[in-house]
Amino acid sequence: MLWCPFDAHGSPPAPDVHLVWRTAAEVGELLARPPLPALVGYEGYVPEPCTLHPEQVTEHEWAELLPTDLQLRIEEWEEALGEEADEEEPLSYDGDFSVAPGWKAGGFAAWGVTGPREVVCPCGSPMELLLTIASAEWGGVRSSWTPLEDRARAGTYGLNVPTRVSVGRGGHLDVFVCSADPTHGHEPSLQ
Repeated sequence: MLWCPFDAHGSPPAPDVHLVWRTAAEVGELLARPPLPALVGYEGYVPEPCTLHPEQVTEHEWAELLPTDLQLRIEEWEEALGEEADEEEPLSYDGDFSVAPGWKAGGFAAWGVTGPREVVCPCGSPMELLLTIASAEWGGVRSSWTPLEDRARAGTYGLNVPTRVSVGRGGHLDVFVCSADPTHGHEPSLQ
């Protein structure tokens, strides 16, 4: 994925994303230092080189997209947890169990700004989440998404955002692709 470090080129205002599909066999020699853009409109769109430590997590669909009876059961569960909680903030479905925060490939989209919407390709096929580019790497009311080895340092500036990328006003950019043919194009969603 390539993107322009200016808001003006995207619609709605966001970095303009360009996807390039290739196989690992097509990748040539890796550069020791990635080239920096000659002109930058917003520094928050230029990632700080860092090391990835991907891990597989289990996440669940955005609450508003669940069946109504399940939404009601989750609300009852959260109310019961709230009544049991002393001073500690209780767990919540949205903050601690549903959509994982941070940069990710695949999974579910978080719809905190606009509310859920159906993302459909011009060919009529549903679109799937390909990638999320986030301003924060973990979170949750009780830091449930924070890796165990990082919990002592959670909240330290920069630690939660190793890439130093800031999308929108501290949100995230989701990139959706066609489920029938990923070369059909993509649809960005800034949340």
